[in-house]
Amino acid sequence: MLLLCVTGCSIAAPEADEAPDAAPSTASPSGEEEAALAAYTGMWDAVVAASHGDEEASRALDDHAVGSARELMRTALAEAAAGGETEGEPVLDPGIDVEGPERAVVDDCVDDSAWGTGGTGGTAGARRVDATLIHDGLAWRVSELRIWEAGSC
Repeated sequence: MLLLCVTGCSIAAPEADEAPDAAPSTASPSGEEEAALAAYTGMWDAVVAASHGDEEASRALDDHAVGSARELMRTALAEAAAGGETEGEPVLDPGIDVEGPERAVVDDCVDDSAWGTGGTGGTAGARRVDATLIHDGLAWRVSELRIWEAGSC
């Protein structure tokens, strides 16, 4: 499984014209960011539900992922199914950058420690996930996915 990690953040000193006690502004996601994030998290929701034995959820993966991302998740599910149904779920922490009307990139740090899949190669932990999403004219879907080893974020 491939993962994407959110890069670290730093807090800058206040600008000279900014009040020292001013609260930092937090931008809320745009409609496109929300829709792309919903596709990304929907993919994970479908995978988690399928890993718990929900066959309908496995088919729902098609609503959220296409191409190599869908095949990677289907392969991971097949490998996990060989070990039996799982419990728990991974913890996601995605960040998104919509790069245009048809492309978005998600950087995530997924902690699969509480998810019974045992992670890639049997090692669970926080791992970086890189995802590319495309808008096919109807909806956002994850098209490329890279899941890194445990400890990569």
